[in-house]
Amino acid sequence: MAGAPIGNHNAQKGRMWNDALRKAIAQDDGKRLRASIEKLLDLASRGEPWAIKELADRLDGRPKQTNILETTDEPITDIKIIFVSPDGRESEKIGALEMPN
Repeated sequence: MAGAPIGNHNAQKGRMWNDALRKAIAQDDGKRLRASIEKLLDLASRGEPWAIKELADRLDGRPKQTNILETTDEPITDIKIIFVSPDGRESEKIGALEMPN
């Protein structure tokens, strides 16, 4: 199933937030936005780690999540996927993916 479950309104809330923010920015010709950006730049230039990260994320985009498979000299023959619920319970083994040789 693609997309959010039926009844999920999170995207709508996000659009409402963005619309309200854009309206507030337009009402003062972006003066407060510019002041916020200046403050962020000042904090980043003073070495504030979160401000530096925010600038990098905004300028370069957030890094994509990666999954690295490490192995010994042995070839990978199968992968086991375990789903964990928020309360920490693991699901039963669903199956293994067969890897071509």
